[in-house]
Amino acid sequence: MRAYLTAGRYGLLVMAGNRLAAVLLIAFVPLWITVAKTVTTPAAFPFRLRATGTWLHAGGDEITMISGSLNAVSLLVGFLMFSTARRTRAFDRRLAAAGYPRAALIAAKLTALLTAAVLVSAYATGWMLLFWSPVQPLLLGGAVLAVALVYGALGTCLALFLPGEVEGLVTIIMVSIIDLAPQNPVAATTADSPLVGLLPSYGSLQTSLAAGYTHQAPLAPLTHSAVWLAAAAGTSAAAFLCHTRTYASPGPRTRNGARHHGGGRR
Repeated sequence: MRAYLTAGRYGLLVMAGNRLAAVLLIAFVPLWITVAKTVTTPAAFPFRLRATGTWLHAGGDEITMISGSLNAVSLLVGFLMFSTARRTRAFDRRLAAAGYPRAALIAAKLTALLTAAVLVSAYATGWMLLFWSPVQPLLLGGAVLAVALVYGALGTCLALFLPGEVEGLVTIIMVSIIDLAPQNPVAATTADSPLVGLLPSYGSLQTSLAAGYTHQAPLAPLTHSAVWLAAAAGTSAAAFLCHTRTYASPGPRTRNGARHHGGGRR
């Protein structure tokens, strides 16, 4: 427990000290939501909800606001977890070398991920509710939380492979654009393509649209998000275990070249 508390406290302190992420949370999220809601046309737009197969009519401004909110949350949480994982990487290795259980270190990272995802998704959902009254606001909040968890896990995973924050930020931005742009039924003609069902934010967007305009709560999209989360978190955990692996140092060589492993004199 002490190992978990030490690693968890350090990870949360590093995350809280990320000033760029704090500025983006305070300014970027509400600005993105406000622009998406006020600039896009409010004219009703028909689209098919792939999760249920039903046709819905909704304002183009509301659909764009939902997509923009998910985009902002995915970028912010993905970058925040990427930065936190990079900055704590050396500390994690020292703890592992000192004998700290790596399961406690992984649990601390999951705590940081859950904390960041809950805070950012609640903040973004609150801003959306200022402009819009969805049919199921709690389900909407759950959908935003799902995309935050998925991209937070992806950011943690990328931190174990990419060398710097610039590379990580650019990668997360490009992945988020490629992910959400084809799914917006207002801006893209590919939103009804079967291929969009393979994208990371598919489950969150479908659940958000269902929460906004229906009384249904389809489980399939949330299952899709859970699969992406499990895959990203599992890859992150496996890579973390490889990067923090410790080896026993060999003993000094004797005159005849054999290794002495520290045993007592016979």
